[in-house]
Amino acid sequence: MSHLLLQTVFGYTMTFAMKFLFPNKADTESVCIYPVFDKVRPANNALAALLPYLARNGEFKPKKSHTFYLFGKVKKLPAKLVLLGLGKVSKLDATSVLESFAEAVKVAASHHPEKISVVLTGELLPFEQTVAEALTMANYHYAIYKTGKDAEKIQKQDKREFEIIGVGQIKSVQILFQKGVDIASAVNEARDWVNAPPNFVNTDFFEHKAREITKEIRADLTILNKKQIMKLGMGALLGVNRGSRDEPRFIVIDYTPKGANKKNPPIVFVGKGLIFDSGGYNLKPRGHIENMQLDKAGAITVFALMKILPRLGIKHRVVGMAPFTENLIGKDALKPSEILKTYSGKTVEITNTDAEGRLILADALAYAVDKFKPKYLIDIATLTGACVVALGERYAGLFSNDKDLATKIRDAGDETDELMWELPMHKDDCKKMRGIYADLRNSDTGSSSNAGASKGAAFLKEFIGTTKWAHLDIAGPAFVKDPKKYETKGATGFGVRALARFLEKLE
Repeated sequence: MSHLLLQTVFGYTMTFAMKFLFPNKADTESVCIYPVFDKVRPANNALAALLPYLARNGEFKPKKSHTFYLFGKVKKLPAKLVLLGLGKVSKLDATSVLESFAEAVKVAASHHPEKISVVLTGELLPFEQTVAEALTMANYHYAIYKTGKDAEKIQKQDKREFEIIGVGQIKSVQILFQKGVDIASAVNEARDWVNAPPNFVNTDFFEHKAREITKEIRADLTILNKKQIMKLGMGALLGVNRGSRDEPRFIVIDYTPKGANKKNPPIVFVGKGLIFDSGGYNLKPRGHIENMQLDKAGAITVFALMKILPRLGIKHRVVGMAPFTENLIGKDALKPSEILKTYSGKTVEITNTDAEGRLILADALAYAVDKFKPKYLIDIATLTGACVVALGERYAGLFSNDKDLATKIRDAGDETDELMWELPMHKDDCKKMRGIYADLRNSDTGSSSNAGASKGAAFLKEFIGTTKWAHLDIAGPAFVKDPKKYETKGATGFGVRALARFLEKLE
């Protein structure tokens, strides 16, 4: 179903409606979140007098993420108050701010206010952008396809207003706060897209979105259809697509900010865009196949990142690209034992039709190297279940052929609580990906259960030449059953904030 038909059926599209205001004082009907630090006297005298009483009664102490809801008529305090403990100022970091404010938002929201006020104290000035991200991401609700009262209730929550009080009056704080809102709003929109089912969010949808994004950020756009993909010789992408009734797309968004030299090598991001992955003839079992709309998360991370580039103030040319297709079963679908010829000219023996993500990425990576000669090439993909087994839902796997690049990406992840753990690519992993009847094989048929994430990365490495490259296997944190406090079950938008920070810190 097309994007326009999605609007017709449901009456609204996947948009973000939260409002942030910066008034002098909180609305009397709002629920007010007031942060409290250990051994720091609040500026509000009434609150300073109340805290020892609450501590003696064991009702509230300013420990990290500890909350207390106060409803009453305490003079010179808001009538509806959520006290938020943040611990010691010296221990404050991005993770604790994200978790604590997300917890407070959920406590405040449980009382169904139309407005939530947040007191932004001086101690939080280094983290105003993070506070904005926490409030925005914690207020996320996925209700696109609900109807009736459930839909009305959740849509009302999504339109809730947030008031920022205190140092929020400072113009520079407002600018940085709004930047955090913009970044987190892109994350939330990415969550919508990843959660969305393939009968609504398909190749037509992403073509439409690509046009919207490029118009908004004033970038160049290339959209390759099936005929053009065939002409380029992207046999791997075409092979995976054969079982789908929807034709593939290969989308390239090329952004050059003011002041950047378009002739300089760009930073290129490549995202895996599997709109749905059945596993093909190596069919995924029950318990794994139901949520495979998640397999487009890498491509969506790239789209969301491209959307916010003007807000980051970067001076580098950035290219985002994504191959989009489904991996299904049908009379024309790819079969094990087939041999495909990739864009690079290398041939690949198909030993597992469920190792399809690396196939479409192989064509995309080789194209990126050939056409753009990148300074850095970074791919993002929900590539392997093996990475989830190794690292769980909290870490993405990080592979790279350049230590400095890996360090930059990992540090950006640490600063945004989008954690990454560097994993090895042993020379033996590379040998295991060599084919018997072709140059390569897409899956190790011998000890395939061992080092699966490393072998997937080793396969991709065959298509990047000498380019400085990093591969992010986000199969664990992109779509979760055990969400963080500022997440929900399902899509997380993982990678958008970390890669934005990576770009911001590049010299």
